[in-house]
Amino acid sequence: MSNEQQSTAVDNSMRLGKFEFMAMNNFFRRWLHKHIEFKIFYKLLLKHRVDLRGKIIMDAGCGSGYSTQLLVQTYEPEKIIAFDYMPEQIALAKKRGLNADFSVGDMTNIKLKDGVCDAVFIFGVLHHIPAWAKALCEVARTLKPGGHLLLEEPHFGFSWQELEAELRIVGFRIVDQKHFSFGYFRSYLCRKI
Repeated sequence: MSNEQQSTAVDNSMRLGKFEFMAMNNFFRRWLHKHIEFKIFYKLLLKHRVDLRGKIIMDAGCGSGYSTQLLVQTYEPEKIIAFDYMPEQIALAKKRGLNADFSVGDMTNIKLKDGVCDAVFIFGVLHHIPAWAKALCEVARTLKPGGHLLLEEPHFGFSWQELEAELRIVGFRIVDQKHFSFGYFRSYLCRKI
């Protein structure tokens, strides 16, 4: 297989299929996002007295921008940077009319300088990325020292032990975590060391 064929194979593996695209862009998904996933992150931040109001926040893998909307409404960030791998998702996100920097982007090659963000949110996207460890390294690079990563993932594509080991390798301390949906999902609050 040529390099171009390998690149295309990786590129296509990170795209949502037609069914998955519809599943990520419906009322039920938005309800779960707001009332379960986002609420868990909100409570973890509150518990550990992390205030993100007026900060620079990244929504990595923002999809249709619903998570970005929740972040804007809740934290009123100084700046919000939101990207997704799929142009179709970014087109939907831009229609929300948010004061956000939306772009098509790849989490394994984030187009930002080092140490720009105060916080990065990843809502169930990492398991879609074959080079997920490289993506975590890129996220860590974009965070300021002491910045926070809020990561939610299903038990799919890697083990919890692999994920937690990689978080430590790239420079995070796991501050807290919450298991939900019978332990199939975990939400992490991590701090960049």
